[in-house]
Amino acid sequence: MSLLEFNGARLWVRLGCGADERAQPQAVDLDLAVRFGELPAACETDKLGDTVCYAELVEAARAAVAGREFHLVERLAHELFARLRPLVPPGAELWLRVTKLHPPVPELARGVAFSLGDFEGRSR
Repeated sequence: MSLLEFNGARLWVRLGCGADERAQPQAVDLDLAVRFGELPAACETDKLGDTVCYAELVEAARAAVAGREFHLVERLAHELFARLRPLVPPGAELWLRVTKLHPPVPELARGVAFSLGDFEGRSR
């Protein structure tokens, strides 16, 4: 198995149950993993075109949230998964986690996260 992961891609999203919370974009982190069905050719060729470009995935995630509002982290994660899944090569699987860093609940000092994907992702 081969796995490409990135952690903590910072997105700015209008996210929250109330309009006041969505009034200003807030930071959310995106963790993502792509599990390849076969070892990517880039392991041998050293060419970006032979693997997944994580910069393209991050840009697609930014575009998916630009100018939009989300009430729930679950909906945000689902939208990101739907946007990013087609960018993963055939035979590969996608997993992602969205972490709302500063929910309006003081006791949640490390945020709240929602994960989904084609396979069981790793834990923090």
